[in-house]
Amino acid sequence: MAKKDKKKESNGPQSVGGHLYSQQAEMAFLNFLTRMPDLDEVLRKAGVPRHRLSVLMYDEEIYQCIEKRQDKLESAPFRLEPSEGLAAQIISSELKKWWSELVLGTQDARWYGYSVLEAVYSKPENPSLFIEGPNITTFIGWQWVGKKPMQWFEPKNDGRLMLLQNYNDQRRDIDCNQQFKHFLTQCKPSFENPYGEALFSRLYWLWFFKNGTTKYWAKFVERFGNPILKGKSKNVPAMLKALLNAHASSVLSLNPDEDVDIVSASSNGNGGSTAFESFDKKIERSIQKLVLGQTLTSGTDGAGSRALGEVHLEVQNNKVDADIRMITSTIQAMIDAICALNNWERHIIVIGDEKSLNASKADRDVKLKNAGANLTNQYFLREYGLQDGDVADAPQNAVPSQFKALPQRAFSFAASTKKLSPEQQEVEELTDGQRSIDLLEQKQVNELIQSSETPEDLAFNLMRLMPGASESQFTANLEMALYAADVLGYVMASGDK
Repeated sequence: MAKKDKKKESNGPQSVGGHLYSQQAEMAFLNFLTRMPDLDEVLRKAGVPRHRLSVLMYDEEIYQCIEKRQDKLESAPFRLEPSEGLAAQIISSELKKWWSELVLGTQDARWYGYSVLEAVYSKPENPSLFIEGPNITTFIGWQWVGKKPMQWFEPKNDGRLMLLQNYNDQRRDIDCNQQFKHFLTQCKPSFENPYGEALFSRLYWLWFFKNGTTKYWAKFVERFGNPILKGKSKNVPAMLKALLNAHASSVLSLNPDEDVDIVSASSNGNGGSTAFESFDKKIERSIQKLVLGQTLTSGTDGAGSRALGEVHLEVQNNKVDADIRMITSTIQAMIDAICALNNWERHIIVIGDEKSLNASKADRDVKLKNAGANLTNQYFLREYGLQDGDVADAPQNAVPSQFKALPQRAFSFAASTKKLSPEQQEVEELTDGQRSIDLLEQKQVNELIQSSETPEDLAFNLMRLMPGASESQFTANLEMALYAADVLGYVMASGDK
């Protein structure tokens, strides 16, 4: 009796399961083939995934330069427009609470090419509380904001953000919600390279060679830190034992026919530490130029000037401004999400001092104003970032800040010859129009002084002498008489001595 073929009877759940596994394998293979490759040339040649560039942060020079840019960006001020109202106060408090996570998480796109932030909101039945004085306001705010691992996500060239199947419970690539949940920040993306430009990929070879030279230098110091003794003798075992003992005692006795030499790095023609120091300095300068733009120590050894310092500061500020422009759109999208959840009007965030007072522009506007130009309120609102109500209209009956009583004349010969300004010419004409003051003769002044014993008597006698004098005329003659009396008294006192 022939045996039945067991392979033909093996139908049931196992075949179904095998078919399912085969289908999953095929889908995974298709996803792998259709996935956008990383077009970064450095990463392709080095064979390093993009998220593994985080090891560069463990280098002290790279970390110092990165932290410098992070500190300047994290300390940048921000404001909301409109800035008035309860909604603006609530959004500002939320931003201050999560500012470090927002700024540093979005700035990581500069180092890795892209970064993804996730926002978790408080539930409507358990909303957040905003306390201001005796008032308590409920709203839907951020319960948690943080950066997610970038290897979990894949940006597409059409703007979508995919959560990969290995990092979700649906076992398939999920299109992320970029309106409320996930927020993507990209650095210089393109259709061919949606992953963006990673600054760390440009630093990779510098970091690689710096680590290699540091390891070589450690071995070099370990070998040549202590001198190597080289001995010549007919009795080699005895000389070897003597040399080993010499390292501990630093004393060695030799026969007349024996010789001991010291082998060091300089004697071998390696130049000691000169080659390592020059190469290490070159790498550090390259890192600083790449991250910070330029530094005062790059190409200005032992020299410097104020102009170099101003250029150095300007380049750093340009780097910070570029980071601000990159992260503003992401933070604005997160603010829009909060406004939409709470049915608030849209608030716009402005990061940095983009609308701060520009000294050169303000000085130019002052000169234009003095020249007669009338600058409108719309100009101040646009150029200086002011808001409606900050600039008040000048009243119609406002008193001018300068005299305008001088008539407008096409030409004035006297003013041109004396080189007088219009204000000085106005004062001259005002004084010329006044009545001349009549002063007493010297004989009358002497008689007035001789007949007076005190300043009060002098004033009384002067009033009797000039009954019809004006106040200015009386004051001028009184001061002249008092001065003459002082001089006369001083002369008489000197004569007595």
